Amino acid sequence: MVYSEKINKAIKVATRLHDGQFRKGSTIPYIAHPFAVALLTQKYIDSEDTFIGGVLHDVLEDVPARNYTSEDLANDFGHDILNIVETVSEPDIKTPTQEAWRARKYSYLNNIQNSNDIRPLIISACDKMHNMGELAYGYDELGESIWTYFAAKREREIWFYEEVLNILKTKVLPPELIEEYISRLDKLKSLE
Repeated sequence: MVYSEKINKAIKVATRLHDGQFRKGSTIPYIAHPFAVALLTQKYIDSEDTFIGGVLHDVLEDVPARNYTSEDLANDFGHDILNIVETVSEPDIKTPTQEAWRARKYSYLNNIQNSNDIRPLIISACDKMHNMGELAYGYDELGESIWTYFAAKREREIWFYEEVLNILKTKVLPPELIEEYISRLDKLKSLE
């Protein structure tokens, strides 16, 4: 993949929109996550749109809607990138209840289940792999208290990662991506 003006624009937009946000339970600037996801996607597909989707994958989900809308994203990057990002975005349900958490997760699972586009599926896998790696690192630092930063407890988070894996295994994806996902999930499950 060649660095392009479109990639540069995506990096600038994501950096601006995630400014002031931090990863759960840490002082790590949030933007580190979308960058890591975008870079990880390139291990499995050489695609500018996938890289851009990785950089932007949380702008609709984790940035207040008044700051950046689906229409803004389509105007800035086109409907193809919008479709990629929407596929890997949970709906905006702000109520911090277990029912809301479950509704968001089932909506996400439905999105990826119904996608025949490899690009958001790779972004989904890379997003979850990075999250699992960060959880394992956070566990090394904080122990069981890492789970206090999440709406769901350990068992439910692991359930969600397993459900994503079950869907990804039904898709035509690079086998090494599935292997890496399983390896990270196994490590997360072994934390005690």
